[in-house]
Amino acid sequence: MRSLFLLLLLLNILYALWQLQDGIADRAWLAQADKPLEPRQLGMQSNPENPEKGLSSVAQVPEPGTVLCVSLGSFPERARAEQLRQRMMALGIGSDLVVREVAGTVDFWLVLSVTGGRSVALAKLADLQEQGVDSFLITQGALANNLSLGVFGREDYAQARLVQLRDMGYQVRLEPVEKLGREHLVQVHSEDRRLVDQSLLTRLRETFPQLQHQYLPCRAVAEGGSAP
Repeated sequence: MRSLFLLLLLLNILYALWQLQDGIADRAWLAQADKPLEPRQLGMQSNPENPEKGLSSVAQVPEPGTVLCVSLGSFPERARAEQLRQRMMALGIGSDLVVREVAGTVDFWLVLSVTGGRSVALAKLADLQEQGVDSFLITQGALANNLSLGVFGREDYAQARLVQLRDMGYQVRLEPVEKLGREHLVQVHSEDRRLVDQSLLTRLRETFPQLQHQYLPCRAVAEGGSAP
């Protein structure tokens, strides 16, 4: 009986020490989050899967005095980000849905240069289509008013078609064109930043395993808008 009592007493002491350590860690995290960030800290994001490789710096460093918000994400699908925003709303934490453009995949265009402007390009386009050559007029960007004779997701396919078209007498060239993608972030309001502590992030990652958090300049109006 005495041994059981001592064992229970020891377990209670260990539990109390664990609670004390966890509380100190949370308070330290909150204190650090509330300090102004130095330039080398701005835009750093954490990767729970690989702490050594999970930090990447944002190219643009905010100016001194910039108000920072905690941004959670990112998600390729809007619905997943909105699910997280609703979760934050249920916890009483204000947030907005932000959409931003990011580098996406690369397409390989076969481009036929046209000199003389849009009218000449349209005449050439009609001639190509009459001969059964798939083509279209490029209307935007640096290649505007030239003709595309094919767009490919793989460079080897584009190169094979390039050889065929040149054998047919068309002096086409290969142009890699980067497509912009979109990512969705949940931006926590600056006044609620302190509520997003390490304990909350751990719980959120049970539902969103790849969740990252980063400090980014607050946007006055979230690009993606907020759901009612």
